[in-house]
Amino acid sequence: MKVALIGAGNNGAGHMRCVKEIEDIRIVGIADPELARAEELAAGVGGKAYADHRAMLDAEKPEAVWISSPCFLHAEHTVDCAGAGAHVMCEKPMALTLPDCDRMIAAADKNNVKLMIGQSTRYIEPLVELKRIFDSGRLGDLVCSWSVRTNYHRRQAHAPWRLQGDKSGGIVFEWEVHEIDFVCSFGGKVSQVYAQTAYTREDAPDFVDHFAAILTFEKSGYASLDASQSCAVGRGGRGFVGTKGAAEAQGRDTVRLRMNDADEVELVQVEPGAHITRGLAKLTQDEDFIRAIRQDDASPVPGEDGRANVEIGLAIVESGRTGQVVKLPLT
Repeated sequence: MKVALIGAGNNGAGHMRCVKEIEDIRIVGIADPELARAEELAAGVGGKAYADHRAMLDAEKPEAVWISSPCFLHAEHTVDCAGAGAHVMCEKPMALTLPDCDRMIAAADKNNVKLMIGQSTRYIEPLVELKRIFDSGRLGDLVCSWSVRTNYHRRQAHAPWRLQGDKSGGIVFEWEVHEIDFVCSFGGKVSQVYAQTAYTREDAPDFVDHFAAILTFEKSGYASLDASQSCAVGRGGRGFVGTKGAAEAQGRDTVRLRMNDADEVELVQVEPGAHITRGLAKLTQDEDFIRAIRQDDASPVPGEDGRANVEIGLAIVESGRTGQVVKLPLT
């Protein structure tokens, strides 16, 4: 299978190092407006470097393309790749607006190609174990799922767009679309959102850099998200609370849980995949995408899932702006 990449930054390079390990895969093209960066990556993983992705699509005719370009370009690049007949693995966030999400889904449907969104928390071993424990019913019905993720993000000279709100979507989309996907894996469809947001950076005044949000699930339970890209004291965690107990992920290889009627905490050891120790963190999701193409299965993370996360993100921003509860779906 001939594959290609748009966006030769660290994320795209990580994908290509993983894809290179998959049997019968040939990387034929690396596209990036900074041609030197594309050339450097191509020298390591294979393929020809291009400054223009359309020229690459025309010349190489890849069967699948990984899109790791800046967030605001995802829709354009996905539509172009689908129009060229290539399956698309698009990094998160899917896009920054619902019309762009809809364009991407429509392009994939029209051209009969698969569209996968890079919601990587679905492939992190302790989080997979958390979901398995929840689905087993052992800890009862969902009370809430939660994520805490704070740190300080410094401006990167090679990627100034990351702290530009109109290009990255702020912390809600740049980071927390992962956490939105995680908490919703327990509760499902969200009916309403309430959030507080803050813009505190002098170097990025239009960038949402702090927020806290409560998501109410349509069926039962809620989720809480606490996030910051401008907190000098980093902290983090993910977990859920059930009616019979609670569980949280700890590090890369442990889940900590306790039943309400138990005196002791249980530690569930999770075996990290061999790909983690080899520095190939994205390999499992990349393999899943290739498998879906080869077996003509449904996309592992379809565009509709990515769109749902974007809609929740937009509701968080709107609620923070107005101070009001925002009902879903957005109108």
